[in-house]
Amino acid sequence: MDFIKDIIESRMYRRLNQVKGTDVATLGGLVFDHLMMLRALYYIDKPKAVKYAKETIKQQNFSGFRQSMTDLYNFLTLVMQQRQYADKLFNDWDLVIPELRIKRILRDLADGKIDEQDYNQLLMLLQRRIKGLTSDQMWLRRLVQDWHNRISKMDRKQAIMRILQTVRRPINSDLYMLLQSATKVTPTNA
Repeated sequence: MDFIKDIIESRMYRRLNQVKGTDVATLGGLVFDHLMMLRALYYIDKPKAVKYAKETIKQQNFSGFRQSMTDLYNFLTLVMQQRQYADKLFNDWDLVIPELRIKRILRDLADGKIDEQDYNQLLMLLQRRIKGLTSDQMWLRRLVQDWHNRISKMDRKQAIMRILQTVRRPINSDLYMLLQSATKVTPTNA
């Protein structure tokens, strides 16, 4: 029950009216960040990542904003169903994310496994489709992709610090808080 409590207490958007005026490209960037954070969390604390993926994939149709669901679920819903929320968002009709691939990856994570190549392709595809991603976000994608292959423990700690600094917002998401608590790293202003 602590997991559910953590999710409810640290939500970026608790109500739909809080997203009013948000740009869909910004939400797409949040989807990108959260998929990177979920992958890093999988490497650091697999049980927490599996629980988060299970919570996110509970409602696989992504049909509507729900207070009881994870932030990642709601970000995905708002981007995938932007026509339904056209009165609340600054839409970007060109932004289409690969819904079936995301569902497959989330189901795999919920089952406790990860297809590295599929995940890499998803992040690369999102990087090409989402306008306005920063160079830090692109660099972090490469770093998370090489997590087990080329980086040392010290580099991993620095990577976590960088991820947390890059995705930090005035109101942090539930996944941000999970990653921060799993790593026990507090981002500092750099």
